[in-house]
Amino acid sequence: MFKTLIRNSLILALGFYLSIYVLPEILHVNETVSKYLLMIPAFIWIVRSNNRWLLNMASIILGFLELAIFFLIFESF
Repeated sequence: MFKTLIRNSLILALGFYLSIYVLPEILHVNETVSKYLLMIPAFIWIVRSNNRWLLNMASIILGFLELAIFFLIFESF
């Protein structure tokens, strides 16, 4: 259960980072398109997973926290 939580949150954090920073700033993709490129696959993945809803919600929250840590570490230099 803990490995699933960490794996899911890391995948979501990477997706958040790609859709917030890499696609709009580096690849010049529209921000709205970038948002939907993350949200649609993430929604389908969470709905189709066999995990409990609490584990999925914890994965999303940890994903946002990891995203904040990524920004603090890599974008501050």
